[in-house]
Amino acid sequence: MTFGRLVWKDLLRNPLRLALTVLAGAVGVMSFIFLRTVVDLFYSSAESAQADRLFTRAKASITADLPLSYLPRISTVPGVDDITFYGFFGGRYGESQRDFFGSAFVDPPSFMRVFHELVVAPREVTAFQADPCGALIGKDLAKRYGWKSGDRVTLHGTIYPGEWTFNVRGIYDVRSGSLDKNSLFFPYRCLNEKLPDERKDRVGAFMIRVEDPSRSAAVSSAVDAMFANSPYPTRTESERAATLGFISMLSAIITAVKVVATVILLIILLVIGNTLAMSVRERTRDLSTLRAMGFKSGRVVMLVLFESLIIGLASGGLGVLIAPPLVRGFVAVVGSQMGGLPTDFMREGTLVLGVLAAVGVSLLAGIIPAWRAVRIPVAEGLRKVA
Repeated sequence: MTFGRLVWKDLLRNPLRLALTVLAGAVGVMSFIFLRTVVDLFYSSAESAQADRLFTRAKASITADLPLSYLPRISTVPGVDDITFYGFFGGRYGESQRDFFGSAFVDPPSFMRVFHELVVAPREVTAFQADPCGALIGKDLAKRYGWKSGDRVTLHGTIYPGEWTFNVRGIYDVRSGSLDKNSLFFPYRCLNEKLPDERKDRVGAFMIRVEDPSRSAAVSSAVDAMFANSPYPTRTESERAATLGFISMLSAIITAVKVVATVILLIILLVIGNTLAMSVRERTRDLSTLRAMGFKSGRVVMLVLFESLIIGLASGGLGVLIAPPLVRGFVAVVGSQMGGLPTDFMREGTLVLGVLAAVGVSLLAGIIPAWRAVRIPVAEGLRKVA
């Protein structure tokens, strides 16, 4: 009887209990991976932000707008290589107006230059820039609704009330960067021409591309100083900092998700700890017999810890197998109601973390049963009936 076979026989003493424990642990690991993935989704756009881009918005609020006349003045700041603007449109699609996805107005030529990660066919770029009400849509958004170049899309405005119809002139993909593939962009002139005078020539923010990313702080300060005493002062920061600012608005939700992930680990700890405690209690006489035969206390502790290690590995492995398809299914369903979510969201690091968490918690759960197994005197253990 080798040490490995002894561990194996102890594990299979109650196969049903072992299977249920591993399944419960796997569900916990799957839930942990899912919640960690949700947190990763929040921060994914910040991690992919470009180092050479700055974001200029109204200092008062991220929802306030800025005069379009700021653009030529910002372009004269030393270190500014290029500049564009955009603004959130907030349109809804469909008769029920329940379908929502990202939509924004832009200046097509400068937008394509500053967001150089966009991949669009040259003929579609030309068509998009030539049509006053043309639309450039993301690859995933086009797939979601079956849209193609030449289709007409009508959105119901929220920030800009009314019905707005756009002609699909191109479908874009993204190499990398902060843009997703689930948005619709259209020329600002299509909107601006129909706005009342008090809302004309107002944009949401400016995106600046700097010549030298190391001078981003200096360029930001120069831009903000230029408008410090104007009726509409600005706040300029890196694209990453601006994205993290958006995320900070959801800090309470992110914190709640992290707390729930921690609670799930504690639940796994209790489930596996309870199983090991029952197993050790049932085997008190067997473990005492091993000690009477010459097994040292450390050997008995290792026996219990190896059992907990195997349970943790089995739970983690099963959880990693079932987590990706289930989470992808959830994202597909939720994404269809939220304007789409990234499809390449699952990180290998999150899966590894799930396995490590299961193993770590399992070993932690096995410490108390292992300690109790060697604390009972041998004579008392031999007399004990489980």
